[in-house]
Amino acid sequence: MKLEKLSKGYFKKFIIILVVVSIFGVIFINKSKAKYRVTQSIQVVSGEVNYKVPDLNVLAMYKQKTEGNTDDNNYESITDVPTSGYKVNAAKSYCTIVGNDNQLKDIPMEYKDGRVSISINKKGTKCYVYLDIDVQKTVTDLLTEIPKNHPNQGTPNFANMSCSSGCDDTTLGLFEAQDDFGTSYYFRGSVDYNWIKFGKVGNADIWWRIIRFNGNNTIRLIYAGTSTTSDAPAQTGASTQIGTSTFNSSRDYAKYVKYMYDTTKNSTIKQNLDTWFVNTSNLNVETQFQHIDTETGFCNDGIETTSQMQFPPYNRLYTTKVPSLKCDQSNLFTKTGSKGNNRLAYPVGLITVDEVSFAGGATGKNNQNFYLCTNRNYWTMSPGSSTGAFPDVFVLLSYGLIHVVNVDDATNGIRPVINLKADTQFKPDGDGTKTNPYEVVV
Repeated sequence: MKLEKLSKGYFKKFIIILVVVSIFGVIFINKSKAKYRVTQSIQVVSGEVNYKVPDLNVLAMYKQKTEGNTDDNNYESITDVPTSGYKVNAAKSYCTIVGNDNQLKDIPMEYKDGRVSISINKKGTKCYVYLDIDVQKTVTDLLTEIPKNHPNQGTPNFANMSCSSGCDDTTLGLFEAQDDFGTSYYFRGSVDYNWIKFGKVGNADIWWRIIRFNGNNTIRLIYAGTSTTSDAPAQTGASTQIGTSTFNSSRDYAKYVKYMYDTTKNSTIKQNLDTWFVNTSNLNVETQFQHIDTETGFCNDGIETTSQMQFPPYNRLYTTKVPSLKCDQSNLFTKTGSKGNNRLAYPVGLITVDEVSFAGGATGKNNQNFYLCTNRNYWTMSPGSSTGAFPDVFVLLSYGLIHVVNVDDATNGIRPVINLKADTQFKPDGDGTKTNPYEVVV
């Protein structure tokens, strides 16, 4: 430490600062030795003043050996702070003051990013910090706790999806349906326990809603806005989407209902989604991208042709009235994997109209009482038909009605959809609500 002569004119100021430093302080330990004594000397006009920062005698740290067991013999003394995977056991951790062996439990302690911080306001403080193994939540944990904490209400009746009156659907919960990978679990109704925080746009967190747990245990998310605070963004309005766009700027042929057409050409909406994924969000950065699934894909269930025809989603919603989570593999847009067409550069897409129907949307009635309704029109990825003058694609209208719109309509919103990997882990204290969302551990 550099030693400097202090003039008499600065001596009083030095004493005041020294007293403040000695009485109040926050200790930060970052991979440091657990037991230490720090004494520094500053040379003054008439000698030396010795002080300790901030006069701690001993800091001792202990790490849990095996998860769950909080007996004293299940902890080992450590000299380095572990970089991750632990949390402070507030019940066991404590401090004492020199000359007083009473345990003080009200001293704030925090472990974050391989760093322990302790707030103190008395000199001669001696602290003992116990770190417990921090067990993260898995996809299986979410699938276990959600039905347990939020039992289903009612049974979906998709035969009523196009009736105009007297068929209000109040079903609510997490229900089952088959997809191309197995049993999928989808959210339906006005649920408020399917919020996730993952990724950033600038300094703002990206918030998502879980559409469903796919049959391969990946998790399908739809964009729900951003926030720079702990509060969730608005559930309705323009902030729930990344902007508006045409689906395709051309509309002369049926092929323009495709996410990609003529094999290699990108639709207008795909170009906008890719640009947002790469240039606006941080989802393409390795720390985030490693959690994004590239194999489950996005269904754009329509045949590439110039003939006049109705596409499969239209038939399912208007004729058979049986939505489906299965997809013709040539129309399943993936980046990698044994299923799908492996034609994507980036693993981002849109929701399907079948998923909107499973969630509570209908073709013959308005329903604003389900979590996907945002009071804004936005695109799905599902072709409607080409039996009219121009090809069209399904949208969810602002008042909760499923409808078809010409592909060159520029007024509809874009809500990106991604899939999280099956091995994704979540912070343990989240419960999926907008006040306490699930948060991906990155």
